[in-house]
Amino acid sequence: MGKPILHQFYLSLIPNLLTELFFFIPKNEMSQDIIEKFEFFKTTNIFNKIYVMDYNQGPMEYKNTRSNKHLLLKTSDLDKNLFSLLEKKSEVKEYEFDYILEKYFELAECLFYITNWMKDNMAQMDQYSDGVLGLFHIQSLNYKKHFESLVKNFYPSRAILPKGNFNAQHLIETYFPDIESGYNNSKKRTVTAPIVQIENQLEKKPQQKKLHKTPLVTDLEAETVLLKHVFNLDIKQLK
Repeated sequence: MGKPILHQFYLSLIPNLLTELFFFIPKNEMSQDIIEKFEFFKTTNIFNKIYVMDYNQGPMEYKNTRSNKHLLLKTSDLDKNLFSLLEKKSEVKEYEFDYILEKYFELAECLFYITNWMKDNMAQMDQYSDGVLGLFHIQSLNYKKHFESLVKNFYPSRAILPKGNFNAQHLIETYFPDIESGYNNSKKRTVTAPIVQIENQLEKKPQQKKLHKTPLVTDLEAETVLLKHVFNLDIKQLK
């Protein structure tokens, strides 16, 4: 299989990851010096607002009147990617698939990392309703389940687990005790296709509780990742 086709396959996975992604970029720790160096920041006020990645229009500011029915299909969209990866594994050479899988792992890890952080830091967006808080809670669960399925189906051994951009091993130890227990007990795992389940999660009301653990990511780190992956701006280049 030629490189362009492999690249096209990888790109075909990204829409299911990013479509209907709800996000916000807090301003409280963004350096004014950095803001002044980007013309984009001078002309566009993107901070402390909620955005959603619309399928047709890309990132757009979220409105309370917007239908959230697509969120119910998010689990299905994410599972489609896992099925596609399982199918592709038997069609290409091992080193080609491993490269695609590692690139995809980095994106899935990034989205789990960020959506979990946003869910835990919605207090910064207190002008929004409980319904919006619920959207971020459901979103975090969706990406958590997706990342967990990815690890279970493609990384049965700790030895082959990528380090990732956000210390994947630490994420697994913290949020996926069943996987970590399996690694510790050296259990053999087989690659099986995930089961597609679409649940009416919007009816679930998230429980609000105070966090007593150290956040996975700082405000500045969250801003950096969102700006790079959504707006294609890399503030690290200015440091």
